[in-house]
Amino acid sequence: MIIFVNRLEMYGSMKQIFKGIFHRMKVSALLKKMEETKRDKEFHNADTMKTALIFWVANAQDTEWIKTLTKELRGVKIDKLCFVPDSFSYTLHKDVVYVRNEDLGFGGKILNTGVYPILSTPYDLLLDLSDRSSALIDYILKTSLAKCKIGKVKADFESDIMLEGVRDTGELVAGIVQVLSELKKY
Repeated sequence: MIIFVNRLEMYGSMKQIFKGIFHRMKVSALLKKMEETKRDKEFHNADTMKTALIFWVANAQDTEWIKTLTKELRGVKIDKLCFVPDSFSYTLHKDVVYVRNEDLGFGGKILNTGVYPILSTPYDLLLDLSDRSSALIDYILKTSLAKCKIGKVKADFESDIMLEGVRDTGELVAGIVQVLSELKKY
């Protein structure tokens, strides 16, 4: 019995090892495809903006932030894209496109077909509320055709408008709202 249990444990850990190897291969392929896309940069304030994309990493407080931004951007058509970390449980909402690491296929292809239309839409604004970096998150941020990208300062990605000294997403949302109210169209 002990030998059988040990073999099952060994096969379980081997499965995890292979899963990790395959994931690294997929990430490597995605990174090879990743490059900054050519896009028209244009800055809108809250009054002139027509479309926006909110991108975030799923967490316990995200519903509150999305409500705040939706309220502040009344009259703006808002699409929502959420990266869901491994082993995070969440409730699906119909108006959100969710992407997970398991949506990454071989050759760096994203298997979730809802992601590509979002990336190819030239939104007036992409609101980056993500609090971490990964190959998939970086790919989404760098290849989006949004005319203006706003978020906090990160080592792996530069937004068009970067907010410094932001400690948490609540402060980031407040900063974004303030910037949008003060921003003039260029």
